[in-house]
Amino acid sequence: MTKVKTPKEFSNKSQKVKTFTGKELAWLIIGILISLNALVFLVLGLISDYADLGYNIFASANNGMKSTLGGIDFKWFGVITFILGTFIYALALSSSSRNEDREKEKEARREQRLKAMEEAKNQGVVVDFTGTTSASETK
Repeated sequence: MTKVKTPKEFSNKSQKVKTFTGKELAWLIIGILISLNALVFLVLGLISDYADLGYNIFASANNGMKSTLGGIDFKWFGVITFILGTFIYALALSSSSRNEDREKEKEARREQRLKAMEEAKNQGVVVDFTGTTSASETK
């Protein structure tokens, strides 16, 4: 008979769930919302310019935006805000990745320190980290 593995036996190490800090999550959501808003403006601009509608319901809003923003219509406003939104959430993801890498490096250094201390203990070497580094103190 074969032994049935428990869920704990499937994973060698418990994996940490990737988490965002509050700031990173907020900026990620803001960037995604700006990008989604930009896609709406981009689609409205394309419909306004290229769709063969009997009555263009977006013409007055598009002309109002052109006069307010100095010639930028729905399409270009969508493109500009899409780039802005993409830049914001790319920075949020980059920040999260950098923090995760920093945590992994910290854990690896901790493991190396513990392994070195364990090897020193097994060899009978006394490790004393309370010594001074001052050259003037001689005994």
